[in-house]
This record gives sequence, structure tokens and C-alpha cells, in this order.
Amino acid sequence: MEHQTKHKDHTSSHHEEAESTTGEYIKFTLIIVTIITGANILYFVSDSAGAMEWMRWFMGVFMLTFAGFKFAGYKMFVSMFPMYDLLAKRTQAYAYAYPFIEFGIAVLFLADVLPTPRSVLTVLIMGLGAIGIVKTTYIQKKRIHCACLGNIIKLPLSTVSLAEDVAMLTMAIVMLAAS
Repeated sequence: MEHQTKHKDHTSSHHEEAESTTGEYIKFTLIIVTIITGANILYFVSDSAGAMEWMRWFMGVFMLTFAGFKFAGYKMFVSMFPMYDLLAKRTQAYAYAYPFIEFGIAVLFLADVLPTPRSVLTVLIMGLGAIGIVKTTYIQKKRIHCACLGNIIKLPLSTVSLAEDVAMLTMAIVMLAAS
């Protein structure tokens, strides 16, 4: 009978963990929908026209939002980021500076200033981030939580994290190519 109780408790906690993960993905999806909505609103109320301008708004809102998550869970971010970011592994100062860098790039996108430097910086940090994610999750096969969402949303470092970095990297390359 004791064995059945343990088994039942284990199944129950495993089920709650699965529900929690589903809830985290739902929260994440709502954040992405909010970012897209914000980018659309900014795009339509401004004098913007074309895909490049929409990407600029999207990247600005995206980076601003994700910098906010990092600031909200700053201590946790600084301690976890070096687990998978190549530069943060080499220097803790980069982990401390990263949310401020991301915030600064977001401001540059939203204010539409310094287009080439902001895109080059985006390519560098997102490319470095993507390489770190591939190395950690696919080559080393480590299972860790993504630090980029702070303490607000707890998701594993995964294909979603990689897709975010690659999407930002790709948009920045497209912007550089168009300039």
C-alpha cells in the first residue's frame, strides 16, 4: 500500500509539473502576441511603411520586453546566463551588462537612430547567443532553464530560445543588407 501511495504522489507531482510547463508556454505565447500587437500598433500609428519599418518596431518592442524580464529577475539572470552564453562564460561583466545592452539596442530601434551600429550589435549578440544555445542544448545536451525570461516565465533553454535569437539575427542581417 505504501508503494501505491508513493507511485500516486509521483504521478500527481509529475502531472502538476506538466501542467506548469504548459502554463509557462501559454504565458510565453501571450507575451509574443503582446509584442506583435505592440509592434503593429506602433507601425500603424507612425508614418512607417514597409517590412523594414515593421521589423524595426518589432525588434524594439521585443528587446525592450525581454530586457524588462531580465531586469525583473536580474540576480537570477546574471547567475544563469553564463551557463549557456559564450561571452558571459568568459566574463561575468557581460552577464551584468547584457540587460542594459539589450535595453539600449531596443531604444535605438524604437527611436530609429544609428541603424547600422544597432543592427551590427544585434547580429553579434544574437549570433553569439544562438551559438551558445546550440552548443549547450544540442552538442553538450545540457538541460537548463532559459535565463532570458527572468523569474516571470520558467522555460527550458530550447528550440524556442534558439528561434528567438535566430529571428532577431536574421532581421538584423536583412536590415544591414537593405541599408
